[in-house]
Amino acid sequence: MSSILQQREMERKKLGILKLKEKEALKNRMLAKAIKANCPKKGEFKYDMWNSTNVLLPETVTEWMSSDNIRHIVSHLGMKKRNIPSSLHKKPSPLPAVEIPHPGTSYNPSYSSHQELLQEVVKKELKLMKEEEHLDRVTTQMFKKISLKKQNENMMKEMLQGLSTAQSLNSKSGEKDSDKEEENDDKNSSTAVTNKKPVKNAKKTLVQRRKQREQKQATNIHALDKLKKKKISDIYKLKALQKQIEEKEKKQELLRQKRIKKHEINLSMPKTLSKTKFEPIDPDFQLAEELTGNLRNCNPSKNLLKERYKSFQQRNIIPPATIKLKRDKAKMKKFIKPDHRINLDTTH
Repeated sequence: MSSILQQREMERKKLGILKLKEKEALKNRMLAKAIKANCPKKGEFKYDMWNSTNVLLPETVTEWMSSDNIRHIVSHLGMKKRNIPSSLHKKPSPLPAVEIPHPGTSYNPSYSSHQELLQEVVKKELKLMKEEEHLDRVTTQMFKKISLKKQNENMMKEMLQGLSTAQSLNSKSGEKDSDKEEENDDKNSSTAVTNKKPVKNAKKTLVQRRKQREQKQATNIHALDKLKKKKISDIYKLKALQKQIEEKEKKQELLRQKRIKKHEINLSMPKTLSKTKFEPIDPDFQLAEELTGNLRNCNPSKNLLKERYKSFQQRNIIPPATIKLKRDKAKMKKFIKPDHRINLDTTH
């Protein structure tokens, strides 16, 4: 029986009639082969994975399709389209890779450009000196050097200050507290004597209810009249209100412009990528006596490697860091084990 079935299956396969399970298996096998063929070998780079052009789908199809749809369709064709990160579309900093140097740094500069450069350097130096003076004033100059004897005397004076007055104040405060306690006792005794009369649940009469209703209606009418008067007065105040709105809009526009300017300035500034703050490289300059006027006698004053390194830090490509010659190690904790501890009291 089994041999007959096997013969029938062989005949069916020869004719090309396959079951659904066999068709799916064949399809999966073909897909796996295609993926394996497209998969690059180790150390082989055939195509750009970030390339926007797609070989599997024509341009006419991809024109009206979104990037998510293309990725979904391509994934079923045996190829995967990578998501391009948003950071690749924009630069980390708008600053140029190589900044144009100041004309005053030339080996043969003009008098005006050289003086401008020197003025900039002087301004920076004065700013640093001012900061140092301020720090010196608020730290070292604030505290005077006092001998240990004088320090103890000052401490004793501070401790003894106001002791005689404090005793008199304590006695006065004690008298006041006793007077207050007596007054409170008198009040409590007077409140205890008062008679407690029974409260009756008196209902309102029809006249009282009518008057209350009329009063409520009158207050509602008065409120409506007041609202109507306010609306009429607001019509006459339209010009003043328009002026207020215009002034408010002007203020908002000024604030918006300030925010935009601040944002533009912050874009060019280096970001905080690490705990160390970015320190710009010192400006390159030469005094009038040092200028030679020719390249042969010109002395190099800048390290090109350091300049490029600082440029990377300024453009937020690498985080600012400091050179550490010694590795930070955690302090070793020293303690005596309980079984090794010696108690001197027990030994004597």
